[in-house]
Amino acid sequence: MNRRSILAGLVAIVAAAAGGAAWKLHLFKKHYAPTPYDDLLNQIVDRDAAARLGAAVTQTRPDLNAQNLAQRLRQSATTLAGRAARDAGQNRLIEAGGWIVPESVGLYSALAAKAG
Repeated sequence: MNRRSILAGLVAIVAAAAGGAAWKLHLFKKHYAPTPYDDLLNQIVDRDAAARLGAAVTQTRPDLNAQNLAQRLRQSATTLAGRAARDAGQNRLIEAGGWIVPESVGLYSALAAKAG
């Protein structure tokens, strides 16, 4: 082995470690402005898409406001994924914008739309 092979191996190891650290620390993930509802909204993978769906939900249910909605969603310690599975199993669905989604997905999306 010569010096170039060792140096190329070290560079590859450092590059792989840097890439792994960037992936683990979510450096390439989109960051959103802080809101008072981040404890709920952090469960949403794509907040922009959820906000578009949430705008359709708020058109069909204009009575929803952000504070009451957040309070309602915080009452249970269940995650969004757990709630969505339970809602789908119990046939609690919302139709908005041509989509039929579990009620909890619609409510979280409405909160994303209202949080901006």
